[in-house]
Amino acid sequence: MKTTKLKPLQVCLVLPALLVIALSFKSGDKTNDTLFTYEGKTYKPGDTVYGFKNYTKLVVGDDDAPLLLGVPHDGVAIGNPEIPETGTTGRDINTLPLAFEIAANFKSSTKKRAWIVINAIGRKRVDPNTYPNEVDKRYTNEDAKNTYLSYHNLLKAARERMAEVQKNGKGALFLDLHGQAHTYQNPQPYISVSGKELNSKFIDQTELGYGLSAAAISQSDEYLDKLADSSSIAAIAKANPQVPFSQLIRGPYSFGGLLEAEKVIAVPGTRIKTIEANAELFGTDANGNPKKRPYFNGGYCTRKYGTAVYGATKGYRDNISSIQAETPGITVRNNEAIREISAERFNRAIINFLNKWYGYSYKSR
Repeated sequence: MKTTKLKPLQVCLVLPALLVIALSFKSGDKTNDTLFTYEGKTYKPGDTVYGFKNYTKLVVGDDDAPLLLGVPHDGVAIGNPEIPETGTTGRDINTLPLAFEIAANFKSSTKKRAWIVINAIGRKRVDPNTYPNEVDKRYTNEDAKNTYLSYHNLLKAARERMAEVQKNGKGALFLDLHGQAHTYQNPQPYISVSGKELNSKFIDQTELGYGLSAAAISQSDEYLDKLADSSSIAAIAKANPQVPFSQLIRGPYSFGGLLEAEKVIAVPGTRIKTIEANAELFGTDANGNPKKRPYFNGGYCTRKYGTAVYGATKGYRDNISSIQAETPGITVRNNEAIREISAERFNRAIINFLNKWYGYSYKSR
């Protein structure tokens, strides 16, 4: 088969600095012989598949790479002709360079190229996390709807290729990367990536979504242990029946626990196990009741492309589970120096998670 020549990367769709990072995946690398086919064209690992009008993209990973990264909300393009805004939620700034940085670290550690799916259109115009029953109502603009569908077509194609390769294998993880800007009522101390104690109103926590509500996360271990099949990591629980499900959510070897071992505060994790109410930190509601810690529990992409057995949005019956990571700017995303450190931390947590629950034996750097 003949490898399709890539189209030029359009500057209006991707930050120029990412060109250097993206190209580094191909420089001096050996590719495997298996090609990825999408809409009749073939691609090798490291190539980019361009979706509708180049508004969506898929960076092709190695066939046996057990990591897929999603970046649905860092787009800045407006489309041509311009796609109208139909949403109000802003961009998850710098989640795209964070994804590339994590992937670069992952490749250095495992020699495997992760898959990365990207939406380049601004979130207010196209949000891939929109639930299907809301699509026709929100996206009356044809280009908006086609962009939404294109993102999911690429994500589905990558995920199903991974599932095919992993059918008799260990499995893989889909990590959906987001950014949160939750705040305290007043500035609070936090430890910067350089080890300094600073103060900020922004909450330093990476919120991990498994498709379970904040109320469910806050229940006892005994209650939580019954909810494995309703989560986006149901397949991991099924493969490890001897482990209480609550340990997969907030134990030392949960993804949150492994992030905390790398100095990344996570919710839920071993340090913040539940979504507590605290008037001093988070203020009070209109009735004077203390507000709860802000927490995002996972959107449509996490639920749809994970392995939930029960719920309004069911996942797949395979071994590709999913987690949504809502990252803070102050210790994960805000600038290159921060991302360089946080991406290493995330990479080590991802590798340790894959080793612990999937049975891989990668060495983290």
